[in-house]
Amino acid sequence: MWQYSNLFDYMRKPLSFMAISCVILLTPCYLLAGEVKEEAYDIHYDRIHSDLNDEETFVDWVDDTQDFISDSVHDYSSSIDHFISKDDDELPMLNNSYLKIKLKGRYTHREYFDPDASVKLKIDLPHTEKNWKIILDTDPSDFDRLEDKQRGISNRSDDGLSGALGGFRLQGQQLGKWKTNLDLGLKIKLPLDPFARADLRRVDKLSHTWTSRIKQEIFYFESRGPGALTELDFYFSLPEDPTTILKLGSSAQYLDDDDNWEFVQQAEIFDRINSDNLLRYSIGISADSTPNYSITNSWLEVAWTHRLYSNWLYMTVTPELDFQHEFQYKANPGIMVELELFFTANRGIDRLMRSIPLPTN
Repeated sequence: MWQYSNLFDYMRKPLSFMAISCVILLTPCYLLAGEVKEEAYDIHYDRIHSDLNDEETFVDWVDDTQDFISDSVHDYSSSIDHFISKDDDELPMLNNSYLKIKLKGRYTHREYFDPDASVKLKIDLPHTEKNWKIILDTDPSDFDRLEDKQRGISNRSDDGLSGALGGFRLQGQQLGKWKTNLDLGLKIKLPLDPFARADLRRVDKLSHTWTSRIKQEIFYFESRGPGALTELDFYFSLPEDPTTILKLGSSAQYLDDDDNWEFVQQAEIFDRINSDNLLRYSIGISADSTPNYSITNSWLEVAWTHRLYSNWLYMTVTPELDFQHEFQYKANPGIMVELELFFTANRGIDRLMRSIPLPTN
């Protein structure tokens, strides 16, 4: 489980500064001046303005904290980028480094309350010739169930930081009509657990309304062996309404240590209502190959994502209805609430934007 102490340490600095400033500003002026003319005291006026000042102070503290963390991520990543690859005569380049913190809670009628937290840090190195990135993920999903991956369902994270991984990513290399990513690194645990992950993907424009995407991912961890994930997606959107997208997806995953194939079929509709709200409608079905091929779950869900504040604080509420094999396919209603904090110096990133991938050829 991700530890919160580092974030609180960041938050204490702006808070301490604000506290000292408030003490100075609130020092009674009669200590510094001579005779002061007394005026009638209006308790209602004082309460109203006190509430307004408290609200403004809290908003300022939130903004200062966000700026401090975002600038720290940017400065740290820029220092690494300049040290590794920037020449003296090169101009600075846009740095898309970010820190993403997710806090989730999921509850279903027939199961338990499942809290989860994760941290993902990506350090952009724009001056590197091959487009390298540095990645840190406290909650990697490689060996999660395929259904959990495709639905974004939180899992119990009992390993804490021992499940985190860090490494380097070679991103966006072109191989003919395919694009590739390559990750190399270690899991933060003893004994050391090296891993490698590679994926190839191809996007083709089938017509003015339909687009296809094929993705093949292969990964290997020293402690658990190999795994593979194959995805085939079709996207549909009308040119006059690009904010509404239909996605039809088929995927299959094989994990060597489970000796099991998992299959998922899913249909999703993304509807960008306005600049602050996004709706996602989903219906799907999952199956396992062992011990005998069987349907493990079918589900319906609607996810509402709302921009709570500025371009970095978001909330997602997802009511869901599952029909699982383990409960004899009886209805299992539930809900998941997710809070996301996204820190980056690039203010142009829109976390609510959903778009059809561009062709790779």
